[in-house]
Amino acid sequence: MPTRLLLMRHGRSEMNAQRRVQGQLDSPLDDLGRVQAQALARRVAREAPVILYASPLRRASETAQIVAAHLNVPLLLDDRLKERDAGAIAGLTNEEIEAQFPEWLQQWRASAGHAPPPGAEPRAALRHRAVAAFDEIVARHAGAVVGIVSHGALLGAYLCYLIESPLDRRSLFALGNCSLTIVDLDVHPLIRLVGDQCHLDGEGG
Repeated sequence: MPTRLLLMRHGRSEMNAQRRVQGQLDSPLDDLGRVQAQALARRVAREAPVILYASPLRRASETAQIVAAHLNVPLLLDDRLKERDAGAIAGLTNEEIEAQFPEWLQQWRASAGHAPPPGAEPRAALRHRAVAAFDEIVARHAGAVVGIVSHGALLGAYLCYLIESPLDRRSLFALGNCSLTIVDLDVHPLIRLVGDQCHLDGEGG
């Protein structure tokens, strides 16, 4: 029997609403984010996870708390599920990045998004900690349905690992707030659903 992973990105945060790069800055959910998390909880209830894991950053842990309370399942926090450290651009809007890091932005555009921000966590390090966390969770709950609430870059790094995407390439996955991705892990991984936000219809999805 495969292990099913329910991969959830957190709800909209205050910094999401301000269109700021977050990285590991600890921004809480805003009011819409809490509404989104309730909608996500109702959707995930159909999958009946036995446990939830989450990043300790507030936007993820608050989302996970809402889902766990609705489902009445335990919740464990894991530092390895934190977002990628965005380096020098953390906390900045696109306009501020344009003003403060024009040379990097030019490189980023010329490389189709593959050039990392100055001081950012390397993609290899991000993928390594994502895979280590997921492998441990899967080993602990083999054959069960497990929910994981994390962040776009972290979840994208794990999905890129599953499809063997090269480390020097940007993530192929753009996951929206409170999106749901479903992965079955057996002899080979099967990505059943990617970035679904249908449950957010009318809730800013």
